[in-house]
Amino acid sequence: MKEIYVLRHAKSSWDNSNLSDFERPLADRGISDAKKMSKFLKDMDLKIDKVLCSNALRAKETFDLTADGFNFEIDKATYTDKLYFGDTTNIIEGLKELDESLRNILIVGHNPTLHYLVELLTNKPIERFTTCNLAIISHDGEWISLSSQQCRLRSLIKPKELRN
Repeated sequence: MKEIYVLRHAKSSWDNSNLSDFERPLADRGISDAKKMSKFLKDMDLKIDKVLCSNALRAKETFDLTADGFNFEIDKATYTDKLYFGDTTNIIEGLKELDESLRNILIVGHNPTLHYLVELLTNKPIERFTTCNLAIISHDGEWISLSSQQCRLRSLIKPKELRN
């Protein structure tokens, strides 16, 4: 059994209009939510094998704040603009190319792409995939054959539902 952890970046700040969308940092609430998510994940005792993270600042900061909860070293993550500019096709094709020895994959990125990805992989509509939400998707099969017939939404975790 393989698992795909899909994490939308935490709430970002719009305070500085001189920054591009790519350069926007996390807002205070985003920092708080990411820390809360990390604490929750730490209690789950996860072991992530590979991290694919958007190279936009808010996604990087979200991963930096949650990396401990995922038991993953920040400097081993793969940062890519394909998770900023890409679409579900790019992500799924990337997952299909993964080495079979990898069991647990974390993707950190943006909406609407991640919302569509979760719905596409699980063949299940989700009402909202808000900031710092984490979808855990189980996959019964090889990466090369990744499809909605082999995936199911195991859990959708929202920071506002977690204890402090």
